Amino acid sequence: MASRSLRARMLMVFLLLLAVIVIVTLVTVQKATYRHSTGQVQDHARTSAIVVKDKIQNRSRQLESALATLAKDFNTKQLIAGGKQDPESLLIALRNHQRRINADLSWVTDADGELLTMTQDLPASQLTRQLTETSPIMWRFIDGRYYLLQGVAVRFVESSPRVNAWLFAAVEGSRLITPELVTLTDMQISLFSPAPEHQLIASSFSPAQASQLESKTLNWTPGLHQVSLSPAEQSSEFIYATSDIGSSTQGPLKLVLATIADKAYLSYNSLIGQLILILAIAGLLALGAAVIISNGISRPLTRLVGVTNKIRKGHYVDDVPKSTTLEIASLSTAIDEMQQGIKQRELEIQQLAYFDSLTGLPNRNQFNQQLQRLVDDRHDPVVVMMMDVDRFKDINDTLGHNIGDQLLNKIASRLSHIELDNLFVARLGGDEFGLIWFGDTSHTPKSLANQVVDAFRTPFDIEKLRLDLDLSIGVAVYPQHGDSPANLIQCADIAMYSCKGHHRAFAIYRPELNKYSVQRLSLMSELRSALSEGQLQLYYQPKVLLDDGNVSGAECLIRWIHPVHGFIPPDQFIPLAEQTGAIRDVTHWALNEAMAQQQKWSQAGLELNVAVNISPLDLVDMTLPELVSHLFSQYPDNLGGLTLEVTESAVMGDPDTAIKALEKLKTMGVILSIDDFGTGYSSMAQLKKMPVDELKIDKAFVLDLATNAEDQVMVNTLLSLAHHLDLKTVAEGVEDEASLTFLKQAGCHKAQGFYMSKPLPAAAFDDWIRQAQDRPV
Repeated sequence: MASRSLRARMLMVFLLLLAVIVIVTLVTVQKATYRHSTGQVQDHARTSAIVVKDKIQNRSRQLESALATLAKDFNTKQLIAGGKQDPESLLIALRNHQRRINADLSWVTDADGELLTMTQDLPASQLTRQLTETSPIMWRFIDGRYYLLQGVAVRFVESSPRVNAWLFAAVEGSRLITPELVTLTDMQISLFSPAPEHQLIASSFSPAQASQLESKTLNWTPGLHQVSLSPAEQSSEFIYATSDIGSSTQGPLKLVLATIADKAYLSYNSLIGQLILILAIAGLLALGAAVIISNGISRPLTRLVGVTNKIRKGHYVDDVPKSTTLEIASLSTAIDEMQQGIKQRELEIQQLAYFDSLTGLPNRNQFNQQLQRLVDDRHDPVVVMMMDVDRFKDINDTLGHNIGDQLLNKIASRLSHIELDNLFVARLGGDEFGLIWFGDTSHTPKSLANQVVDAFRTPFDIEKLRLDLDLSIGVAVYPQHGDSPANLIQCADIAMYSCKGHHRAFAIYRPELNKYSVQRLSLMSELRSALSEGQLQLYYQPKVLLDDGNVSGAECLIRWIHPVHGFIPPDQFIPLAEQTGAIRDVTHWALNEAMAQQQKWSQAGLELNVAVNISPLDLVDMTLPELVSHLFSQYPDNLGGLTLEVTESAVMGDPDTAIKALEKLKTMGVILSIDDFGTGYSSMAQLKKMPVDELKIDKAFVLDLATNAEDQVMVNTLLSLAHHLDLKTVAEGVEDEASLTFLKQAGCHKAQGFYMSKPLPAAAFDDWIRQAQDRPV
């Protein structure tokens, strides 16, 4: 009887426990499911808002692209230039363009904001005169309606910074809420004017429901809200969310996304019904199981289960429950030993995960976490220093990795003993170390870097060896140089690598140090296609004989007119071409283009020499003479000859190969010129070996020649040297008559520069040379 009574009591406990579990589970799951469904509705609303904004933004970009194309059209520019004299023609063109781009309104203003013409008779005072905003979605309230606006500047000369006029186009806001958007988002979409009026601009609701929606006092705060509208297909209750969209002079417009409440929570209602059924079945099964296992349940086991659950969650206990039962006592001992083993392994994992095994310093993971905490706390200032040891690989290769490891330990020790408060030191890998200083304004980035450099002025003594180390340290400062750990580390790395080859111990990041911008990477990939698409052009700057003022030839200068970035200077894309190997294609194109143009001049009776610059990579490429030979046979009528200009550094990089290539070119009749002479490091002995015909004096010595005595001495010296070596001379950078006179009196043979003419495209050069024939310089 006692056994049955105990069992009955235990079953009663099980039944009560089961009931509580079912109720708690039902309530908990119901709340969690509701939160999940609400979250799904919110995510749907956010995603739908993004879709709507993207669609409207894409429409705005279409307007901008169409306007940009129109603004570059030569006929349009002519119509705008004569807009005040002939506004009707401009208006016809504007209406045609408006119809093509499916806009509702277009207008043109001049550079001062004066309206030239518009496609509708609307108040001119409400129209935008100039575009100063950069928002991707811009709205304007014009004559009682909101319009999506875009405008572009018109420049009569594309390369000029001056804006000559403005083109504008607008689409009425009510046309932007389309059935396509409703299908894409599966939500009803409404657009309201800015606060405080919040008038309805457009809606996908039926007219009756849209009118009700406008009359309601909507909740404009973030989150989900409810509103009653009738009639509806299934329910009069709607769930809606609001979002700002675009910008206007009155503020951002309001986007309202709504869906039927029953539809929004359909999965939630279905899931609750299924959950009740599952819990009922589970309750019956649990009751049957309780009858079977009731006699096997005991308190020590329950406590041990609790302990193991805590250990599973990472909460260790000091007192594992004991028992006089042998089996349970053995289980308690096993759980305690398991807990101690997990503790030990976690300590080892912690050490491996966050500390460097060689030096004991924090590793890269801990370095990144420390920097992230400081950025999250918005600590100002934070100075990040990336440091590595110059030529550390040579030490490893020469003395062995054992010496290298000892050296790294001593470097870590020295860094750790720098007397700076709030200094965090980490080894990031190899010979690279990272330092973070997060103090106050008592130290400047420069003073901090100097303290690190000072710590390494004393040599290192390792196994009777004395090693002097050179460091490269890059410095970046939060928040000036970056607002995230990744940006700060990247900036510090860029500054560190800028020290290499410049014999500087440290460098503080500057934007101009970043040679790996997105635009640079883009240009590297676009350079080859620029040749095939005709984006590269040759400009010609005349070379004038100083004894009679006649033009002897021209230097060919490459210009890249990029369709997006506009004019790209050669000193930006030529190094990219050399890095990617595209310089050979560029040189081949330039030689072919120059000789083709020279043949046209020859056929017109002009005997002009063309000079083309070649890079060091071209010079050591023994296929260059073959190309020149092929071009000579392709353009046999050229009268003026070909000059190839090479820099001193190009010859000095691989003198044997370079001189061999130059000699082969010279035997073919090519005139060879040393460009930028006087700025490199050529030796006189090396210069004697070069089979060159002329020296080109760098513009650095010519620009201030008329007033700078030192430049005059240098030019006289270079001219004397060329005279003794029986070489012709060309001076570049002549910008005034006094400099030209000095060069003529000093015995220089030729000159070029802006005083005579700037570099010109072929057609303009033809006009210039005809004038120069009648009136020598």
